[in-house]
Amino acid sequence: MQVSGIDHVNILTDDLEGTATFYERVLGLIRSENPSIRAGTAGYWMRDAGGLPIIHLVDRTTAPGRYDDYLPGESTNGFHHVALRCSGFEATRAKLDELGLDYRFNDLTHIGLRQLFLADPNAVNLELNFNGD
Repeated sequence: MQVSGIDHVNILTDDLEGTATFYERVLGLIRSENPSIRAGTAGYWMRDAGGLPIIHLVDRTTAPGRYDDYLPGESTNGFHHVALRCSGFEATRAKLDELGLDYRFNDLTHIGLRQLFLADPNAVNLELNFNGD
């Protein structure tokens, strides 16, 4: 077997609509229905402009018993962050400022990289990587 990259990230939430809106407004992802999710469980796929799934959102509260031990916003122990390849650094930074979101900037232009770090509404840490942008 050979791994070629990350297919998607799954995020549990108690605020499905707020989390989906966050990813639409901040990262420009496109919300779509998730027909493959278990009956009765609410969720969305958050897709890139090409339609590829990036983030799978699951409303934890609509799956009684399945995710009871998982609490969005609580520590996920060894899991620290999700890193996403991005483009449009200046526009993204301006959008974060406009939305009043807290973030941290890491300037690694000496190796062709700029990074923005922020958290989603569920305390999932995001690392946005802009290579040569």
